[in-house]
Amino acid sequence: STSTYMGTVVLENVVLSGRDAVPSGHGSNCHVYVPHRYVDLSNNLPMVTSWETSAMGITMDDNPFWSTYLPENDSRAFNGEIGKDPVGNDILLIPDPSKGRKRIGDEKGFDIAVLLTGYAAQNYYHFITEVLPSLVLMKARIRDVLKSENARDVVIVPNMQHEFVEGFLRLMIPEAFAEEGGTSSTKVVQWGLDKKSNLGESNNSTMKFASPHPITFVHRLYAAAWDQPEQAPPPGGPAHCLTPQPLLLKMQSAVWEASGISASTISRGRSSKLKIVYCSRSSSPTRKLKEENELLSRLEKVASSMNAELSIFEKGNNENAEEDVGADSSPLHFVKSTIELFSSADVVVGVHGASLANIVFSEVGTTVVEMGLEGLPQASHYRHLSQSLGLEHVDVFLMKDSRSLGATEVQLRLGGMNEVVGAVVEGLDNASKRRMMEQQHMEL
Repeated sequence: STSTYMGTVVLENVVLSGRDAVPSGHGSNCHVYVPHRYVDLSNNLPMVTSWETSAMGITMDDNPFWSTYLPENDSRAFNGEIGKDPVGNDILLIPDPSKGRKRIGDEKGFDIAVLLTGYAAQNYYHFITEVLPSLVLMKARIRDVLKSENARDVVIVPNMQHEFVEGFLRLMIPEAFAEEGGTSSTKVVQWGLDKKSNLGESNNSTMKFASPHPITFVHRLYAAAWDQPEQAPPPGGPAHCLTPQPLLLKMQSAVWEASGISASTISRGRSSKLKIVYCSRSSSPTRKLKEENELLSRLEKVASSMNAELSIFEKGNNENAEEDVGADSSPLHFVKSTIELFSSADVVVGVHGASLANIVFSEVGTTVVEMGLEGLPQASHYRHLSQSLGLEHVDVFLMKDSRSLGATEVQLRLGGMNEVVGAVVEGLDNASKRRMMEQQHMEL
């Protein structure tokens, strides 16, 4: 059998550019290091010699580069120059690693950067299955950078306007934040689109790349890399964004440990009732389940008849969090409660969507019922997670729709409702049997 590569690659004197932070050697060193087979190079590579910028946007006064592609008022990220276009307007020249000094200690550009962002990194599925594994692989390097006294040694992360990004970063690398609930270290650079400008805030605020085409220069870049499975799990098909099993297991273990969870604590902490977790998309712009109310009504009846409880999860709105006026609504609390919820689930049910990525926190034997799309490469995402982590995966396919993943509303095929409910009943029954066996084992 062949082993799966999982490790860190080191690139020197590269430009990072675009929404997916693609590394390249611009200028005479025109190498492109494609970090992901699905990355859109046209949205990432510097295809011209300069980023077009209005003359009024380039200034060396109080607000330097305010409308350019740099972090907030921070020239550490850049070693390019201001030039002129053919009609004399100021333009921001793209840095060329092949020219000038190329060693740590140069005046501008990050000296060392650990890359924790990439293709679609602000999508929940890609964050959970690609950014978190990258963080686990490079955790020692991240800690070294955060401890470094060099201000130009940084960790580049997805933009924390998405609260789950901040929550998981606080959980996994708390030393990157000044204190619980405090601001992040200046060693943390947020990459990607930002909903609001950060200009004019205090110097303690985290730097943000607010451009759809951010760009920076790095003398030494550390990035995670691994071999993707060549085929999707049965019934097969092309592999699409699948993280290898050994790395998923490593990531799951690290997240559980950071959350104070283990297989033994899950067993001891279970309530007397079985648990169904339903992943709702009712507030999502796509793939709302037309029969959701009917399905929830039937799941409530199943739960009542089988000594189970039904919990409804919606990404960004965990209804299982405390409802007290003083309840903790922080990103870290949401992440911890999400991990706790899915680690205690006996059955997880949902339409194909990012919330199902939380099954990576579920225990071996958990049943996953996915109402999904037949024939698409993306249809293998959660089947692969289930197979890798020892979960029981059940596919119940939706009616075909020409809009595919972009459909506003989806509907089960004829008989699909009964398939979902039947799979839930079987999953609860299996969970009940496992508990009985565990109890008998403990009594021996």
